[in-house]
Amino acid sequence: MTRSRRLAPDTVRERLTVLSDRLKGTPSPGADPGLTDADYAEAVDAVLAPWGWELLKKESVVSETARINLAMFMPAAVKKALEAKARVEAVEDAKEMGATPKPAGTVLGEVIDQGFDQFLRGLFTPERPLKKPRGRGPEIVKSNLNVRADKALRDRVAAVCPDRSAQLGWTVTPGLVAMAWLFSEYGITEDDQIGVTTPEMPAAAE
Repeated sequence: MTRSRRLAPDTVRERLTVLSDRLKGTPSPGADPGLTDADYAEAVDAVLAPWGWELLKKESVVSETARINLAMFMPAAVKKALEAKARVEAVEDAKEMGATPKPAGTVLGEVIDQGFDQFLRGLFTPERPLKKPRGRGPEIVKSNLNVRADKALRDRVAAVCPDRSAQLGWTVTPGLVAMAWLFSEYGITEDDQIGVTTPEMPAAAE
C-alpha cells in the first residue's frame, strides 16, 4: 500500500492561485506548463480533506522546534518496509518540488508529527500493539526504528497519554502512538506485525 501523497502547503497555494486565475480568465505567468487538470484537482482535494484548510496557513502545520529521538521496537521486516516506502515517497516529493530527496528518517519524522497532531486533536485513536502468541511460529527478529520527531508535539502527547491510557485500557505512550500512526499510514497489517506475513515493499525499493 502506498501512503496517500501529502502536498506541501506552498504547492497547494500555488496551484489554487493558478486555478483561481483560470476561472477569472486572467493569465498566470508562473504556472507550470507540465501540470494537468488532475494536478490542480489534487490541490483542491487536499484542502477539502479533514483539516485541509491548515494547508492555507502561511506557517507550516509542523512546528520548527527542537526534535527528539523516538525509538520504536518493531519487527525488522516492518522497519525495512517503512524505510523503503519513505524513500520512495521522498523521491516522488522531490520530483514534485524540484529538490533533493529527503532522508527516509526525515520523512518518517514529519509523518509522525502529523500523527501526533491528529492524536492531540482527537482525530486518531491508536490501535493496541500486537504481539505474536508464545509458541506460535518462528521467533520474530525485531529492531529499533529511530526517528526524530518534534519535541514540543511529543511532550504534549506524553502529557495526555495517562488519560488516553485510562480511556483505552492499555498503556499509551508517544512511541506507541507514533508506531500506530506509521502502521496506519503505510498499510502495515496486523499479520505483518506478528510475523504471519511480510509487509508489501514498494516496487522501486525491492
